[in-house]
Parts: sequence; structure tokens; C-alpha cells
Amino acid sequence: MSKSQTGGKYSHLLDALNPRQRKLFEDKISLFQDYLRTEAKDPIKGTGYPEGSIPSRLSRVLTIVEWTWDNEGPSTSITPEQADRALEALKKDNLTRDDGDPYYGGSKRKISDALENWFAFESEDWEPKVSFNGSGPQDNAAPFTSEEAQLLWETSLDYKSIPAYNNLSPDERRRWKRYISQSLGKPMDDVVPADWDRVNQDWKVPSIVGCSKCAGFRPALIGRMRVDWYYPEERKIVIPGEFAVKNNEEWEQTINQDAAIALDNWIEQRANMEKYDGRSEMWLTRKANPYSSNSLNYLLNDLIEEAGITPRGRKLVWYSFRHYVGTYLYDEYQDLKLVADKLRQKSTRSAARYVHPTDELKQEAAELL
Repeated sequence: MSKSQTGGKYSHLLDALNPRQRKLFEDKISLFQDYLRTEAKDPIKGTGYPEGSIPSRLSRVLTIVEWTWDNEGPSTSITPEQADRALEALKKDNLTRDDGDPYYGGSKRKISDALENWFAFESEDWEPKVSFNGSGPQDNAAPFTSEEAQLLWETSLDYKSIPAYNNLSPDERRRWKRYISQSLGKPMDDVVPADWDRVNQDWKVPSIVGCSKCAGFRPALIGRMRVDWYYPEERKIVIPGEFAVKNNEEWEQTINQDAAIALDNWIEQRANMEKYDGRSEMWLTRKANPYSSNSLNYLLNDLIEEAGITPRGRKLVWYSFRHYVGTYLYDEYQDLKLVADKLRQKSTRSAARYVHPTDELKQEAAELL
């Protein structure tokens, strides 16, 4: 990558780095551009953005890089904490255009979206503390209601189910073979009738949803999850300190019976799948990559659509499972220390951001007025 590939406006950024830092940063930007064009739009299906939109997405990330380096010094990347500080400056119009005018709400949202692409590319867990719509900031992730969480679990059990092979006409079989070919990552000519049952008995999605629904795992931890962390006899997952997100201590997470059944079945299936040979990750996408916030949110959007859940202006993302766990655990026990322990937060103050008034409580409050 040359200076021109960063865009002339940002070519001066490279001048702040020493030769080795510059080479690392150049290579990282080149790989990021490849990621944008090949899978960033939908990591599950392996589709990227149109070539014409790549420069603008890169430019938005470099806007944040430039502000961060100007204010905190250059490095070869940016951290989630630095990104949050930059977005806070963007919200307060302390990060402005070159002419000094503030960015409009839609432009602010696009910058935030490009940063989400960046951290997904970096396999870094990041939920922006400030988010934007077309007119200004909006709240962060909203929790699922208890009914929605259960509906998503039930939907995961029926996710991408297909009609029985013997019930299809030749034309219908050809169409479904194309879908199965994409789902299993095998040539269409190699799809056989047994693959119909294989797709309908896939426990990967239910195991991911089941664990998220009862444990509120961060997306990054789902990407890092290893098979040997799971102890089926105890229905327990033990996360080593070096793999924990935003923590460096080993911790244990017990899962419920539904999640354990799904996980047991998935691990049995996983052992017979060539894609996982020599891999320790619990779950991989269709392209054999660990899951990220991006790929999990695309999966969630499919589940929400199939479940018929209406967002009603709420921000529903994978983190909504984490907010759901915090909200209903606190609603049941009124104990922030318990929420902090369950979600592995260092303080009750950090745990409190995952607690929201439940719809049931809001209804009770309405009846009082």
C-alpha cells in the first residue's frame, strides 16, 4: 500500500511512523480493504461492500485514526477506548471537518459504522458507547424482553430448516441444492440427499443462542470460545484468564439445561465436520472464521426477522442478550453484585449499565398513574 492508497488527505499519517511501524500499518490497511470488499457486509454469507464504497469507509476510519494520533500520539492502530473517546468528541462537535464545520448526524453514524467494520476486522470486542442515527445520538443496545429471548431460542431450533428431500419436485430440489451448497460450503454437484438431514439437524445456531441467552457472553468471547473449556458433566464453561474479555482472571459460567443439550449435540456434530479438523474454536462461520460482532449481528437479524420481532425503535444487536440477562437477573433478585458476577463486571457501576426497566415494570408503573 502506498501513501495514495490511504487517500491523499491522510497520507501524512504515515510520516508519523518509523519504517517498521509504517510497514505494519500499511499492510493492516491493505488487509482491511480486502476485508471490506470480501466479507464485511455479511461475514456469514461472505459478501463485501461494492468497490466504489471502499475508499469512503476507509477514509472514515482514518478520520478517527488522525484525530486519535493528533491528540494521543501515533501507533499502529487504535484501541476501543480511543475509539470511544473519538466518538465522544464527534458527538460534542470537537471532532470536525477540515473546514471546522461539524459533521451532520448521518455522517457521524457512518463514521461509527466504519469503526465497527474496523474492530470486526481486528477481531476486537467493541460496543460503541455513543451511537448515532440520522439526526443525533441514540441509546445503546436495548435488552430483549423475556418473551423475545424465548422466541429467539425457539426460532434457532427451526433456523434454516428445509423441506424433506422426498417431498420436493426436481425443480425444487435443484433450488434447495444451491442453498445447501452455500450453507455447507461444498460444490453443488456434491450435495446428496443425506445433506438435507444434516442441515435440518445442525445444532450450531441453537448452541450459540442458548449460551448467549443464559450467560450473556460478549461477541468476542463467542469468537474465542474453545471446545475444551466446556465440562458437560457439570454444565459449566471455564474461561482461562488469558482469553477472558476485559479481564485477566479465570472464571466459570454455568449454563442451563437447554443450552447444555444444544451444546452437547453441537460438539458431537462438530467432531465430524472437516472444517473443524485441527481447530479448537467452538464455532466458526461458513468461511471458517471465528465469529465477531458483525457476523453475529447478521445472524441475529435473520433470527429476528424469522421470529417476527419488531424493534420498535430499539437497538437490537447481539449485546441485547447481555442486556437481557442483566435486566431480568436484577428484576428477579434486586442485586447488582449478582449481576456483576454473572456478567463478569469489575464493579456494580459497570453492571448497572446492563440493567433496564422491564416492560412488565413499565406496565405496572403506567397502571399507577
